[in-house]
This record gives sequence, structure tokens and C-alpha cells, in this order.
Amino acid sequence: MIKICTVYFDGFYTPDYVGKLYRSLKRNSTIPFEFICLSDTDVEADVVLPFNHHSDIKKHWHKLKYFSPQFANQQPGDDIIIMDIDQVIIGNVDELLDYPVQENELISYSPWWDNKLKLQGGFYKFKSGSLKSIWDDFSLNPEYWQLHYYNKGDVHFKYYGEQNYVDWKVQEHNIKLTNTPKKWLGKLTNDFKQNVALNTLYAKECNTEYMILGEPHKYIKVLHFTGPGKTIHEHNQPFIKENWK
Repeated sequence: MIKICTVYFDGFYTPDYVGKLYRSLKRNSTIPFEFICLSDTDVEADVVLPFNHHSDIKKHWHKLKYFSPQFANQQPGDDIIIMDIDQVIIGNVDELLDYPVQENELISYSPWWDNKLKLQGGFYKFKSGSLKSIWDDFSLNPEYWQLHYYNKGDVHFKYYGEQNYVDWKVQEHNIKLTNTPKKWLGKLTNDFKQNVALNTLYAKECNTEYMILGEPHKYIKVLHFTGPGKTIHEHNQPFIKENWK
């Protein structure tokens, strides 16, 4: 069983981000999966788990709960995928969802726009239970880790740094890291100049054409609106409206 796991809490996004990701994954895949959302309100998903605002765990750090095999009714042998909800599915994602993964291995996007990290927090795939050390270490002192990278100056927004933490634990525990092909992932913002720069960088890093010329590059499966202030609903390009529904 493939379990696709997400987190939603009231704040920057709206509940329809969850439903639109769920429906777009269904439209663009022939692979069966169970879609799970940890949420503080009603959302469209196969399973909705309660989000606890009174926990020591803050915001998107709740994603790390899915690394525990005791969470979300995981079964031995399950493939667990953790996805952020700020993504638009552009093409068929069978290759992405069915990407082969072994014990003690983490599959993640290749962050072609950022040389600091070797993984990207928008997508993690692993075998249930094989990476429980990521959760076990975090759960011992969540308040420390949730502010660690902000206090160090590695991130500039309070309670950011979850992917920095996972990147560090992958190295510390000798977990095999495998990146999906760079060409599969696009990145967009709501800023025209930033998007021009990202277009140029995508072409350079992927040794291909621009990321978007009217339509997304034929190799792109997912567009990620990653980072603070990057919303999908405020983006007006027609291909976003066609695919994000």
C-alpha cells in the first residue's frame, strides 16, 4: 500500500489546497494509494487525522509524525510518501509515486535551485518504519529542533527548518538518499523577476529548455510553490487553473 500523507492547519492556505492536490493526484495516476491528511478542519481525503494545536509540535513539523510506523495505521511493507500541499500536479505521476525505495532509503525531490540541501521537503518517500530514527530523535526534544535552524540563521522564518533537520538526520544515520530527476520538478513564485531567474536556472541545471514557455516543460510532473508568500490561488497563468482544480 502507498500512503500519501499531508498536513493542513488554518493559516496561510485554505482547505481546498488539500482537495485539489488529492484530486489532481487521482487524475494523473493509475497507481492505487490512500490519501491521508493531518488536519484541524474538514478536508477532502481518504483519512483525516486530528491536528493538535496544543502539542509541543508546531505547524508543518507535524509532518515528521509520519516517520513513526505507529502513526496513520501504517503496516509493515507500506510505502510512505509525505507531500506538501502547495504543489500543482502537471502530468502523469506514476513514475514519481511508484519510484522504487528500499529499507533505510529516502527518496526526495532534487532541489536544483538550492545548493545548501541535498533533499527537498515537498516530497519524501520511504518504507514504513525504516526511518523511525528521524521521528524518535525529534520527539525527544521538539522545541529545540523547531527553533534550531532559525536560531542558527540557516532559515529566516520562525519554525522553519524541517527539511534542514531531515537532511541532517539522513547524514547522521547513514540513510541512503536518492533524488528524483531534476527535470520532473518545477518551482514557481508570485514574483515575475524571480520566475524569470528560475526559468534560466532550470534550463541550466537540467540541461534543457526553459521551465515554462507558455506551458510547463514536457518533463515537469509537479510545480512547487515552495517558501513563505508563495500561493497557488493568486497565480493567474491558464495552465495553473487547468491543472489545479
